[in-house]
Order: sequence, then structure tokens, then C-alpha cells
Amino acid sequence: MLQRLIHFFWGEFTDEDIKKFGILSITFFFIIGNYWLIRSLKDALFASLVGFSWVPYAKILSLVVNIFVVMGYGKLVDVLKKDRLFYLLCGFYSLLFIFISIFTLYTNAMEIDQTSIFYSLTSWIPGKILGWITYVAIESSSILIALFWAFVASVMKVDSAKKGYGMIFFLGQTGQLLGAGMVANFAQKFGSPVLLALSGFLILCVPLMIMIYMRVIPQEEVAPEVITDKAKPKTGFMGGLKLLLTKPYVMGIFVVATSYEVIGTVLDFQMKLIASNQFSRDAFAAFNAKFGMSVGVLSLTFALLGTSFFMRKFGLKFCLISYPTMIGVLVGSIFVLRTFGITDYTYMWIIFAAMIAIKGLNYTLNNPTKEVMYIPTSKDVKFKAKSWIDVFGNRTTKGIGSTITGVFRTSLPDLLFYGTLISLGVVGFWIFIAALLGKAFGKLQEEGTIIE
Repeated sequence: MLQRLIHFFWGEFTDEDIKKFGILSITFFFIIGNYWLIRSLKDALFASLVGFSWVPYAKILSLVVNIFVVMGYGKLVDVLKKDRLFYLLCGFYSLLFIFISIFTLYTNAMEIDQTSIFYSLTSWIPGKILGWITYVAIESSSILIALFWAFVASVMKVDSAKKGYGMIFFLGQTGQLLGAGMVANFAQKFGSPVLLALSGFLILCVPLMIMIYMRVIPQEEVAPEVITDKAKPKTGFMGGLKLLLTKPYVMGIFVVATSYEVIGTVLDFQMKLIASNQFSRDAFAAFNAKFGMSVGVLSLTFALLGTSFFMRKFGLKFCLISYPTMIGVLVGSIFVLRTFGITDYTYMWIIFAAMIAIKGLNYTLNNPTKEVMYIPTSKDVKFKAKSWIDVFGNRTTKGIGSTITGVFRTSLPDLLFYGTLISLGVVGFWIFIAALLGKAFGKLQEEGTIIE
């Protein structure tokens, strides 16, 4: 029965495929579930500790911090095995979130004596320092998602990925639905700090699943590149950035993977700025969680019925181009609707619906397609260049979006007009690059070569 269900939704699977993708899917379930739990809390905690209008600057700070996070991650890739990266990073973030939750519960413990030198050095920082630390910590934890997909790409073939990625994303979106659902149902009952502490414990399930994977899957299947990579010189922690800047194919992945963040940041800020003025801290967290749950429902449905089908039926190039096209239509539609003079509250819910479509299809159409693009690449591209794209790259494009929102944050009409013009320009460039990337991927498959 299980095999028939899997075959119906994702194609033909062997028993070994079910075992392999089953473990990977459960691992992704925990990663995404935990990520959406803390992501739903992030803006509410920051708004209560600092003020939501400062979010554009928090995103820029996150960009700077994540440069060092990616550099450190690149160095760890050189010195640690892939499974041990999970053990180290998950352990670090577990302790970090638990400590932050304690200090959030007892904010007086973080108060700085006004007579101290440290206070004179930090008095210019808006709000509480804890708010900025919390925001950056949660943002940087997305490195775990990049690590997971680098791990998967290193043990996957294209034909297998077209079938199995749908299953992985289905379990991931199930985790998103449950993680956001916990915040929607319990934030106002237990408080955001308690849920943040819970995430610190849940994240430890990830290294446990990786440990099971390493024991269940034969070693030669887990690490097919070990022999060939031993003869290669180590590229260092800046090697990923060099690959990104010198390899057009990798730069193409960067554009496809990150362009939506510019548009999403502009729309997301408008929606949450209005919402932050409507709700209390925990009610705002619940609002964000309901948004996450709505994205999860769409993503879950599409991952079940659409991801594998579109990739197998229409090809990867179609998937690469169709997503930015859809975003362009949505952005244009939002602009037209706003010109009819609707209230800010109604406008907030229109953006809510549009962002559900943008986020949901990014997770289950654009992301799976983008991840397949990494398969014909070397280990350095999969782990080092990918980390720069997924962490630093996403923060860079968010930083661009945040610059736009920072300039126009006091005027929603101006933000709508100029944000729409910039967004449509990004969409046009994105479609052009996606078409070139799809063509390059097809050529690599025909020639049997890789980017290294």
C-alpha cells in the first residue's frame, strides 16, 4: 500500500529508495518544522524588544553577520566530515536558542548598568540588544537548511532527485505546517520565549536522524566523492565565494535561488508593518504563524501533487521560468488592486494571500528545481558555493529589499510604487537568467560533465 501511494504521487521507487528518501525526508521535516517555529517568533520578539520599524536595519545587520557565519562554515567543511557538521551546528544552535529564551523571559538580566563603559558604547543602539541578537541568531540558523541540501546533493543522481525531492519537500512542508501551527495555537498561551526554548530541544532531532542515515545507508553510497576529492587541494573558506564569482553556472543558480527575496522582502515588510500596529507581541507571533501555516498548506498540497509531476512532465527549464513569471503577475495585480483605494487592513490581507503563493511555490517548485541544479557540480560547489548562495546570497538580496523598505518605510504609497517598478525589473532579469541556466544544465547532462 505504501509503495503504491508513493508510486502514485512521486513515481517508481525501489525499497532502497524508500529507505533512503524516507530518512532524508524525516530529517528535513525536523529542520523545516523547527525553522518555521522560530521564524514565526522572530518578528514578534524583535518588535517587542526593539520595534518593527527597525526590521530593515536588522536584515542588513544579519547580512553582515552571515558573511562571517558562511566563512566559518566553509572552514568547517574542510576539517569535518559531513555528518559531524550536523552534530556541531545543531548542538550550537540548540544551546543558543535555549539561552536566548531564558534572557527573553528575564529581560532585566540583560539590562546594562548606565554607569558602565559598555552602556556608553551601546546606548546608541535602538531598543534592547537582546532583540538584535535574537533576530540575527534566528536568521543565521538557515545555514542548517543549506547544509542539508548540500548533503543531499552529494549523494544524489538527477533521475533519482526528480522522484525523491518531491517526497522530501512534502515532509518538509508537513514540518512547516506543524511548526507554525505550534506558534499559532500556543504563543498566546505559553508565550514566545517558551516556544523558543522548545525549538532548542527539537533541533537536536536533526543530528539523530543523520546518525541513523549514516548507519543504515552503505558508506560507499553516502560518500561517492571521497576518493576523488582526496587528491584535490583544499580551497579554503573563501573558495565558495570564488566559485560563485568565477563560474557563470553557479552565478546563474545564485540569481534563481535569491531573486525572489528582493520582491518578498518589500511585500513582507508592508504586510507586517500593518500587522505590528494591529496586534500585541504574542498575537503578532500568532499572525505570523498563521501565515506560515497557510504557506504550509499550499506547499504541502503542491509537494504532494505538483513538484514531482511538473519536474518529470514539463522539465526543469519550465519550472525555472514559470515561478518568476507567476511572481510578476502577482506583483502587477497587487499594484492594480491598491490603486482602487482599499484600506491598509484590506491591503494587508491581499499581500497575505499573495505572499502565501510566492512563498509556497518557492518552497515546492523553485527550490526543488534549484537544488537539482547542484547535482552536476563538485563537492566545493555543493557545500561551499552553496552556503554562500543560501545564507549570504539570500541575506544580500534581502538586504537590497530592506534598503528599499528602509528608504520608503514612512510612506506606504511610495513603497508600493517604487517597490513594484523594481520588482518587475528583477522578474524580467530573473526569467532571462533562468532560461540560460536551464539550457546550461541540459548541456551538462548531455556531455556528462560537472562544474568544479
